[in-house]
Amino acid sequence: MQTLAAETNETTHGAMTRREVREAYLARNGAKTGGRAASPQTSATASIAAASAPAKPKRKLKGFANVFVLLAAAGIVGTIAIPAYAFSPTTQSHSDGSSIAIDAMRRTSAQRSAAIPSVQTPIAAHDTLGATTTDQIAAYQLAAQRTAAAKAASAEAASYSAAYSGPTAAQYLAQTPAGTSYSLSAVLATAEKYAGVPYVYGGSTPAGFDCSGFVMFVYAQFGVALPHSSRAQATIGQTVSLANAQPGDVIALNDGSHVGFYAGRTSSGGVLIFDAPKPGGVVGLRTLWTTAYHIQHFGG
Repeated sequence: MQTLAAETNETTHGAMTRREVREAYLARNGAKTGGRAASPQTSATASIAAASAPAKPKRKLKGFANVFVLLAAAGIVGTIAIPAYAFSPTTQSHSDGSSIAIDAMRRTSAQRSAAIPSVQTPIAAHDTLGATTTDQIAAYQLAAQRTAAAKAASAEAASYSAAYSGPTAAQYLAQTPAGTSYSLSAVLATAEKYAGVPYVYGGSTPAGFDCSGFVMFVYAQFGVALPHSSRAQATIGQTVSLANAQPGDVIALNDGSHVGFYAGRTSSGGVLIFDAPKPGGVVGLRTLWTTAYHIQHFGG
């Protein structure tokens, strides 16, 4: 029965029915059906069924598996047998044409790198940012005010010069020979004639004077040529002490910022100066406000 069952399972996948399988089994083993031997017809049927039964699938699958294993084994052996140099990621990643071009470039040194000339990087100017102080603002404002005042004074001097028709300092020098003797008291008396003339920056005529223009104009009338500069007048001539000074000598501040005529001393010992003081002022007499001065003697 076990053999019959096995054959039954093996042929289940074929075209034979269970009955045909049983009859074929009994025919091969001489079994009797119903107490009788199998009829020739039954035996023939069983033989025909057995002959027409398809080959067992398992045997076919086993054969196919064997072939697959052999092919796989051959592939593995072939892969292992390939030398390491047979595949190069670098060369295989390009086409044959690219490889040929690269080889040609290498042979002709076409890929030699050219030296790049050094480029000097420009140094950016370094700006320092900071808050503007109040002193700086005041200095800017003062400078602006002085610039505006200088422009106004220049225009004023031009106006005063146009209004004056008398001789200039240069004309007085031309009329008076150099070395002519004079007295310092006469110099101061001449200076006092111009009292009340307004201060004009750059002025050098009775239409308007600045400090050095006033001294220059007065001394020119006595044949003494002086530059129109307080700093220069502070270094010309002979420096004398206050005890030896005479009215008509020139008082000069030590920093060269101002000059005027020495006019004597007050009852209390103060030093008097006759000068063209500052913008807004007029030529006149006043007490010297500083001790930082010296006296220059120009002769006479």
